[in-house]
Formats: sequence, C-alpha cells, structure tokens
Amino acid sequence: MRVSRFLLISSLSLFLCSCAVMPKFTEKFDKKCQAVQKKVELTIEDAGMFGELECPNKDDCKAQFLGQMLGSVIVFPVSAIISGSIAVIGNYVYWISEQGQCDG
Repeated sequence: MRVSRFLLISSLSLFLCSCAVMPKFTEKFDKKCQAVQKKVELTIEDAGMFGELECPNKDDCKAQFLGQMLGSVIVFPVSAIISGSIAVIGNYVYWISEQGQCDG
C-alpha cells in the first residue's frame, strides 16, 4: 500500500509538475486608436527537469530521482507565482499607460 501511494504521487508529480509558467509579452497595433497595445500572457513551457539518471549504485539513483522529483514539485508553483505577479503588474502598467490614448 505504501509503495503504490508513492508511485501514484511520483507519477502525478512527473505528469503535472515538469512544466514552468512563463510570461509572454505581446503587442498588437490598434488601427482605430493608432496605438500599440501591449499585454502580458502566461504560457506553460517544458521545464526540462527530467533527464536520464546516471548512477553507479542504487543509493545514487534514489538520490538523483528524489532530487528531480523535489525540483519538479517546486518549479511549477514558484514559477506560477512569480510569472503571475509579472503578468498582473505588467498588464496594470500597460493599462495605465493606454488610458487616454484612445477616446472612442
């Protein structure tokens, strides 16, 4: 029971957390207002966390695997918080700078 729970958690972590959230800065020209509109969008990118394990013995394999697992579990939420903050602040700044540029 304990091993199956560990394998389930490990599999879910590998599936869900091997990605990172990244900000993407976009621009488009609004012909009506004759101005460039900017915004920040969030994208999900492959973090490339998991590589082939190179280990001479069983203990080294366990340590490398656990290191990769821990890294993957930490990367996704931390990148989501940081990138989300960048997107919120960036879009707010862009919105403030666009006010008054186009009246109708």
